[in-house]
Amino acid sequence: MMMKKMIPLAGLSVMAIALTGCLQPTARSMGATLMPAPLTHRANPDSASQEISLAASGFYGHTGNAYNVEDLNAGGGNVGVTYRLGGKLSPLFANVAVGAFGGSLQFGCDKNSDCDKSNSFDQKYADWLKSDEGSDSYSFWNVQERVLVGADFNVGYAIFGAAAGVQMFQGGSDYDDMREKLGEDNLVDNVDKNNGVGVVSSVWLGSYLGRQGQYGNLVAEMDIFYKGDIDDWTSSIKWTYTHPSGFFGGAAYGNLMELTLFVGKQFVF
Repeated sequence: MMMKKMIPLAGLSVMAIALTGCLQPTARSMGATLMPAPLTHRANPDSASQEISLAASGFYGHTGNAYNVEDLNAGGGNVGVTYRLGGKLSPLFANVAVGAFGGSLQFGCDKNSDCDKSNSFDQKYADWLKSDEGSDSYSFWNVQERVLVGADFNVGYAIFGAAAGVQMFQGGSDYDDMREKLGEDNLVDNVDKNNGVGVVSSVWLGSYLGRQGQYGNLVAEMDIFYKGDIDDWTSSIKWTYTHPSGFFGGAAYGNLMELTLFVGKQFVF
């Protein structure tokens, strides 16, 4: 009886694919990647007074593992200002950051698209990838702005907290032009426009190293960019070491720009 019910359902699925085509690959603006600038934290656990810090950083990004991009190389910089309250309200802070980056990439087929399975991937896009246009390298650039408010706690050696806000981006160049053309030709599902805005959140957990952070701090941070359906959210995980002198560096792993290495300096006023 169950088999009799499944046969018509299978037939409907085959008919639906025949009528609508295979699943379209997805393309995104590189501006929808999480801002590479990490959140910086107090240089030591002393939170009696308010604090304003300026953090400037540069980064290098390489390749991608989602949204059908590959052979990506990017570089850019970010500047962020953080205001932290003191005393009983010391965990509360506000952060504003701006940045710009650019680079080059190629269109590809990410591991989630099952390129070799014709029943789940759009063959038209696969054929386009084999063309001269599909094998070319494309340049891109993006500007990003981010505003966050949150709470950053320290208990003993532990650092933990969360923040939320908005991230905006503007971009263009060859990659976005081709992405738009492929969307108009129904070869890809073009998730983003060249400009966009979405809600972002950050959570982190780390530790001061040594008494009163005399050897700095080490923090793991997870960021999420909420835009569109849950399948279209982007995320990244950052690991950052900050020296008491204010110099910091680390690496991030994301699902749009896969690997990012960053270094910078924090100035406290």
